[in-house]
Amino acid sequence: MVNEIKLFYDLTAEKTADQWYKEEMLKPTILDFVSLLPARARILDLGCGPGHESMRIAQTGADVVGVDFSEECIRIARARCPQCSFEVMDFRDLDDRYGRFDGVFASGSLPHLAPEEFGAVLKKIGSILTGPGHAAIIVVDGAGISDKFSCLEVNGRKLNRTFYLYSKELVIKKAREAGLTFVREGYLDSVLAGYGWRNYILKNAGGEHYRRGK
Repeated sequence: MVNEIKLFYDLTAEKTADQWYKEEMLKPTILDFVSLLPARARILDLGCGPGHESMRIAQTGADVVGVDFSEECIRIARARCPQCSFEVMDFRDLDDRYGRFDGVFASGSLPHLAPEEFGAVLKKIGSILTGPGHAAIIVVDGAGISDKFSCLEVNGRKLNRTFYLYSKELVIKKAREAGLTFVREGYLDSVLAGYGWRNYILKNAGGEHYRRGK
């Protein structure tokens, strides 16, 4: 199943880049998230795709590393966004090989994980965050697997990129078990919210909370 999800992102990488490098729908979301972090924060874009949001994060003055398991996405990201660093990585294998981060931005990537994997990856995120570090976890509200987001057709070929729905209650529960605490819901454009997308801001349990520039 993982190979089929990877194939989906390999095949759609160029089209995604063409659409999203010029689409600024997530820019306010990024600005809201970065406001919680120190100036010139070091941020990991987890499941970065072809680097479109990595680019916008970097525009805030942050030092950005993007990781994705799609080699095609990373190839495009390196070409289109040379100001960021990009590495091929399955984020289920996340560790500190690229150092630690003030923030982790995970937009639409973690829903590909089953609940047991979701919790394990949240724990890994906590392990690479600095003491007061924050994470933005963007998922679709609900329970079970989404047929709408899972079964898609690419070039006449049907692919299953299994997409799990996550309620606020389950995200908070999994976060608490992973040593992270829920801060608040982050900003999302009303169009995305209308499709059920939610943005949950988490931080290291007990980590000092301070604002950008303090």
